[in-house]
Amino acid sequence: MIKIKKTLLQYKKFLLGYSGGIDSTVLLYKLIEIKKKHDIYIRAVHIDHQIHPDSKKWRLHCKKICQINNIPFIYKKITLNIKKKNIESQARKKRYQIFKKILSLKEILLTGHNLNDQCETLFLAIKRGSGPKGLSGIAYKKKFFNNYLIRPLLNFSRKQIKIWAKSKNIHWIEDESNQDISYERNFLRHKILPKIIKKWKYFPKNCLRSTKLIYSEHKLLNKLIQPIFEKNLSKKNNLNISNIKKMDLDIQYFIIRKWIYLKTMQLPSLKFLKSIIKNIIHNKKKKYPKIQFKKYEIWNYKNKLFWIKKIFSVKKYILFWHNIKKKIILPEKNGYLKIKNSLNQKNNLFIYAPKNTQLVNIRFDTNQKIQINKNCKKLYTIKELFNKFKVFPWKRKKIPLLFYNNKFISAIGLFTTQEKYNTNCKKIFITWYPKK
Repeated sequence: MIKIKKTLLQYKKFLLGYSGGIDSTVLLYKLIEIKKKHDIYIRAVHIDHQIHPDSKKWRLHCKKICQINNIPFIYKKITLNIKKKNIESQARKKRYQIFKKILSLKEILLTGHNLNDQCETLFLAIKRGSGPKGLSGIAYKKKFFNNYLIRPLLNFSRKQIKIWAKSKNIHWIEDESNQDISYERNFLRHKILPKIIKKWKYFPKNCLRSTKLIYSEHKLLNKLIQPIFEKNLSKKNNLNISNIKKMDLDIQYFIIRKWIYLKTMQLPSLKFLKSIIKNIIHNKKKKYPKIQFKKYEIWNYKNKLFWIKKIFSVKKYILFWHNIKKKIILPEKNGYLKIKNSLNQKNNLFIYAPKNTQLVNIRFDTNQKIQINKNCKKLYTIKELFNKFKVFPWKRKKIPLLFYNNKFISAIGLFTTQEKYNTNCKKIFITWYPKK
């Protein structure tokens, strides 16, 4: 009834995500059946989420099954923030991070997703208002870093899998948390889909068919858009929108969604995409519009979209550097400053050392006018100098400014004042080591 052999025999090495539940257990036993007749190598990895009180019992059960069947067993633990609402998403991300780390060369990752899972995923994508990629559901086979991820049971219903497991007298773990309908997927599984399937028996199969059709059309659309996307993508993955913003609105949505997915491996909501189009791409009121996306910011800088880790303002900070022979740590994880031992004579960013009577301090903003050319007495504001040196707007917030008492000396790594000060002191060179 459950035939998966043809799919897998073109490969030789497999890593199974083995929770001990019915799906992964059936998949393990199907692999063991294949192993008896064919030369394949199987490993199983069990991931403990450290939430359920019986998790140790589950681990020992899975380990025992693997030992009996001579399957190498790997055990890993993950820690979840149970205070956050997205605990399912957290767990999924951490599981796949572990899979990525332990997969060996040419080893295929296998998971036990079934037809009902596919149906639930489609419903959740509709609930979120996902685009074509989200509505494509769970892929039967897809590229997973340098390997492949395959879900051999995706065409089989939970009912079929259970019938096969009972016919083979197979024992599996029943996790009672799967009955908790406060989780979105469980709510669909126990409250919504049973009624639909009772009314329309072939509904899960039709869900699978729909996801395949959506995936096929999305794949074709992606193929047509890819040349435009690549043409406007820089080596640093910044997106040039000069031409894109003149295109059809649907194409703009598709390209921006694709760009964000490239950065986060997450699909943004339609509401967020509309906000980007309106407030970032077509915003004529602000010179450099930006929008926040979780811990990041998207900036439109000279018709290019930049993906920037959110920078916290440090303008109010004043740090006193009492002993300049030692490094000074900058606020908000902004790295540190340190005097460089060897002074490069070709570099014009040297400064004169402070006098003993001068209080060395670091700031991140100033109203002082600054002279940077000894042949020109013109004074610039800090904003004018940032523009002159083409400093990105988001980087201006964190550039350390050196002062002796209240006198501006240097924007570290960028420019120094040319006004006379401490000319009888030795030359020093301060290096900024920003945290990457």
